[in-house]
Amino acid sequence: MQIKKPYLLLGSIAVWILLGRLLHGKDTLQIDTYENTPFTRFIGEKALELRGNRTESPAFIYFFNPIRATIDGFVQFIRNLIAVPAPNTVIPVIGWLGVVGLIAFVVFATSRLRTMLLSVSLLLGCGLLGMWQFTMDSIAMTLAAVLLSLAIGIPLGIWAGLSNRVLKILTPFLDLAQILPTLVYMAPIALVFMIGAASATIATMIYSIPICIRITSHAIRNLNQSPVEAAESMGSTRNQTLIKVQIPMAKQMIVLGINQTVMAAVSFVVVAALIGAPGLGKPVIDALIIRNVGQGFVAGFAVVFLAILMDRSTSAAAKRQQSFVPPTAAEIKGKRIILIVSALATVISVLLSRTMLWAAVWPKEITIAPQVEKFTNNATAWVLDNLYIFTVGFKDFISYSILNPLESQLSASPWYLTVAMIIALALIIAGVRTAMLAAVLAIAIVLSGLWYEAMLTLTQTIVGCLLTMIIGIALGIWTGRSDRAERVLRPFLDAGQTLPAFVYLVPMLGLFGPTRFTAIATGIVYAIPVVVKIVCEGIRAVPHSLIEAATAAGSTTRQIITKVQLPAAKKTILLATNQGLIYVLAVVVIGGFVGAGGLGYLVIVGNSKPELQGKGLIAGAAILLLGVIFDRIMQAGAKRSG
Repeated sequence: MQIKKPYLLLGSIAVWILLGRLLHGKDTLQIDTYENTPFTRFIGEKALELRGNRTESPAFIYFFNPIRATIDGFVQFIRNLIAVPAPNTVIPVIGWLGVVGLIAFVVFATSRLRTMLLSVSLLLGCGLLGMWQFTMDSIAMTLAAVLLSLAIGIPLGIWAGLSNRVLKILTPFLDLAQILPTLVYMAPIALVFMIGAASATIATMIYSIPICIRITSHAIRNLNQSPVEAAESMGSTRNQTLIKVQIPMAKQMIVLGINQTVMAAVSFVVVAALIGAPGLGKPVIDALIIRNVGQGFVAGFAVVFLAILMDRSTSAAAKRQQSFVPPTAAEIKGKRIILIVSALATVISVLLSRTMLWAAVWPKEITIAPQVEKFTNNATAWVLDNLYIFTVGFKDFISYSILNPLESQLSASPWYLTVAMIIALALIIAGVRTAMLAAVLAIAIVLSGLWYEAMLTLTQTIVGCLLTMIIGIALGIWTGRSDRAERVLRPFLDAGQTLPAFVYLVPMLGLFGPTRFTAIATGIVYAIPVVVKIVCEGIRAVPHSLIEAATAAGSTTRQIITKVQLPAAKKTILLATNQGLIYVLAVVVIGGFVGAGGLGYLVIVGNSKPELQGKGLIAGAAILLLGVIFDRIMQAGAKRSG
């Protein structure tokens, strides 16, 4: 008789817990935070050698240094236009009024008046918050990274859309980029390209390019083939068909890809302040370091405004063409007149910003930053004093009931016992091949010397993912069954996916203080939108015939959900769990800034202390290995369940 998977899982977990209690505290591989292992010391020495060979190694002289110089020059060129004062002057080439005029014209020309007014309002809001200089730096960094990402991503995406072989080659790298937490590859990039704008731009490109490739490839592959076949039958060459038929047909989807690339770049540019990126990430990090919630909110609001500005302006361009009816001659003429007038107004605003000091440098006296900071600090104090049960009480409840017992089990059990549990989990859920991969990767974490810290990070990730799925499945079922609920929650879900994860740390720090739970709560808030959307789609995809049959049989709403919709959507829910786990892991490691400890803290310490650089680099690799283990298990499990 074959034992069912749930019983095997429960039995394996029970054995693991029992043996973990019996062998508690043995072979945990725990070492002091500021102590190196032989391996991390070796990696640190190699990193120092690498830094020392920057001016002598042919690889640096002829490859890495020219790339760094070229990208740095490109970024500085854009910064000199709108952010950095030109030589022998106190103003940039284009002052604040000129920047407002240019952005207003570009948004109006590519979308519509309402979007232009929103974009201008958000831009002025950044100035009112006293963040104009930081905002311009972030826009310059984002623009540079996006232009370079699109120059690489769109051609590769088109190539992958036309060639199955290219897509097959690129897919492993695209999958790896998706599960790779942002904190992991910043340290190696900074080691090779040095801290600064160039390293930050390259890291942002690595994060953004896969998104552009995926969406562009999808756009080309999912075209209606009839026009393509018609063009080929009329004698069009492959290039003519691509340029005159396929790309114009895929234009709207490619513009959507540009939107997602822009949003990825905005999100990463904030985090990239850790490796010297100028912009809004710096005041956010400064606020987190000194635990100043009010200051963090001021910078966080500016990040939110910039993210919404970028999202709305580029997404409006993607949705602009809603009708296939060509405009009349009068409409075309009217639009041209309006554009000419707008262009003249833009030129005037740029000229004023070049000649008038008030239009060049944002007036420091025009700010609401002190008021926002004071209000935020007072509101945070009121919440902590009056809503104790919902902040400290909830944090303590989760910590004592779930977090501490799980952390004790994972970190205090012998390493070989937990490795065996991971292998058993992979074997039961995903099969032999995934179990072998999990065994190799888990042993690699053991050999890295950072097993104990990996278990701390894994604890926080599991707890965060568990809470995310409880909330996400409930909301996903609600939105999947109710159009009204979906309409109500959709704006919040879209906004949640728009904002950079780093920004969520600020309010969570105010609510829960510098603790492990702050990182977990941040991961939950960041991951919930994507989980809710995936579960919602899974529930809505369940055939109506199944629901009608269950209703006709007298099933209650609860029975329909538990006996019909959830089992039918099992594969989608596993996918949502996979995405929730990856999203939570990405944020938990950033939580090293707010007391989360674990591997993320080692990465941050390694960036700031040269003697621990090797340990920080290995910690980043261990984070990657953890992510790959559970991503492969969940993906293989989802395929087998289908």
